[in-house]
Amino acid sequence: MTTENLQAIDSDVEQIHRLTSDYAWAIDNFHLDDLVDLFSDDAVFDMRAFGAPEAAEGKSAIRAGFAAMIDSLSGCVHMMMNHRTQVEGDTAHGTAYCHAFMTTAEGEKAENLVLYEDIYVRESTGWKFQSRVIKHLLADGAAAN
Repeated sequence: MTTENLQAIDSDVEQIHRLTSDYAWAIDNFHLDDLVDLFSDDAVFDMRAFGAPEAAEGKSAIRAGFAAMIDSLSGCVHMMMNHRTQVEGDTAHGTAYCHAFMTTAEGEKAENLVLYEDIYVRESTGWKFQSRVIKHLLADGAAAN
């Protein structure tokens, strides 16, 4: 592999890691439009491990899911870490850990350790989530409170 190819892959990985950081920033600041724009038009967002009845398919369903989540919270902080990314041309897949802290609209506090399993796609505007599956990081699936 040439130096130019390695530099291009490094640039792609950096952009994908920025995508996951932009996701955390958008959700933590309740910027719904920015959050939804991080997903491809036909993306899938799967939170069934956290009680969602089904995976959200397409931007409209993803927007509705995030809108409901945002309405249920008065604050949240997502700390993204331990990214692993494999780029294969205009697609990529990867994982990232997240330590999330939330306060509900009723003032209850919650804390979760999660694993994001992602598929990314390069579009004309940059890298987007094609699929994002959230799983409990701890084997027993219990959220820390």
